[in-house]
This record gives sequence, C-alpha cells and structure tokens, in this order.
Amino acid sequence: MKNRSKKLLFMLMLTCSVMLLATGCDKLKKAPETESETEKVTEAPTESETEKVTEPPTESETQTESETETESETQPKVLTEEEEKAQETEFDTFRTVYAADDINVRTAPSQDGEIFDSFDQGESIMVIGETPNWYVVDLEEYEDHGYVSKQFVSDQEVAPKTESEREALANGTSSAGGSGETSPSSTGSSSVDAEFSVEMYAESFPIQATAGANMRQTPSQDGEIINTIASGTNVTAVGYTDRWYKIDYNGTIGYVNKNLFAAE
Repeated sequence: MKNRSKKLLFMLMLTCSVMLLATGCDKLKKAPETESETEKVTEAPTESETEKVTEPPTESETQTESETETESETQPKVLTEEEEKAQETEFDTFRTVYAADDINVRTAPSQDGEIFDSFDQGESIMVIGETPNWYVVDLEEYEDHGYVSKQFVSDQEVAPKTESEREALANGTSSAGGSGETSPSSTGSSSVDAEFSVEMYAESFPIQATAGANMRQTPSQDGEIINTIASGTNVTAVGYTDRWYKIDYNGTIGYVNKNLFAAE
C-alpha cells in the first residue's frame, strides 16, 4: 500500500515537471518575436523619417540663400547724384591716389556734372572724401571741391602715358599699332559733325584753355580722348555745338568742352 502511494506521488511530481518545462519553452519561443516587432516599429521608421525631413531640404535651402545673397552683393549699384551726395563722407586725413587714365574732374558726383579740370594718367590726386562711386578731390586752383570717378583711379602709382602713346591717340591709332577711328583732318564738315549737328564758324578764331582739358574725337563725354590741353594753351575754334567747340590744335581736329575755354 505504501509502495502504491509512493508511485502515485512520483507520477504526480513528474507530470508537474513536464508541464513546467513546456510552459518555459513557450515563453522562450515568444520572446524573440516581441523584440523583432519592436525593432520594426520603432527603429526603422524613425531613421528613415529623420533623413528625409532634415538633411536634403537644409542643404538645398542653404545653397540657394547663399547664392542669392552673393549675387545681390556683387552687382554694381547705379546711384543718382542726390543718392551719391546723401552718402558722401569726409576722410579724417587726406589720401593720395593716382589717375589710372586721363580723367575729368566734375562739379558733381555724376556723369552729368560739368567738367572744370582734368588729371593726366599717372598724376597724383589728393582725395578728402568719397561717395559710393566717386572720390571728392581737393584742387589748389579752386575753392570748391571736385569729383572723380573711382573706376579711373588707382591706389598704386601709375606710369604716365609715353609721347608715342599720346601721338598714337592724337592720330587716332592705338598704342599697339592697330588703326582706330581717325579724327577729322580738315576744318570742313564730317560724318561726326552731321551726327552731332556741329555748326561751322564763318571765320575761325583763337580761344584759350582756362583749365586742363581733354580733346575728344566726338563732342560727347563718351568720345575717345585723343589729346590733352594744358591750362593757358591757345587753340583755334572752327565750329561749335551747344556745349562743345570744334577746334584745330596743332593740325589735329577735335572737340573740347566750352566750359573750359574762353575767347581771347
């Protein structure tokens, strides 16, 4: 009887052990499935969404903004005379710059300003102030200040034009030996006179430069400079427009601003 009870107890314990083992195996099998599902739901979508939302738009926007700002800053600004004067500043001390070419001194910081003096290439210029596109210059001969365009001025010393270069300009040819547009060689009418409505005087007469002046191929501020005339030099007036004299200077015909000459 005792043996039978022992057998039943042993069988009961064995059954319980088997059931416990079976339950543990099921739990072990389900654990990997839970981890796998968590990785799929959380990690993959988060990494993908971050890359798409942040990286490409940020790089593209930065490049576009940078390029737009750079283009805007480098584009030259064209200002009116009033805008130039509104931004005029005075230097604490005088500065010396140099004429990079034969340049005009004007009464205002504008291409419409009257010319009342000039500098030859290589001449030193004393500047006392500036606007965005012009230097304010001090001239000993005049009470009022003048203006020279910054684009024709250099901070470094510039060699003056040689005699051969000036002769080439006077003859309407370039210093490299190529032929340019020749200036009129007689006091008669020309295509330039017809284009700019130049009238001829019945009789020529002498006039004198009251300041340094440029002699040009056409009666226009854009006309090519073919010679320079020093203050006090006498030339012969042979024609005119409302603002220009047509002159004969040592056998060369050209045009000078009336404001820089007076009849003798």
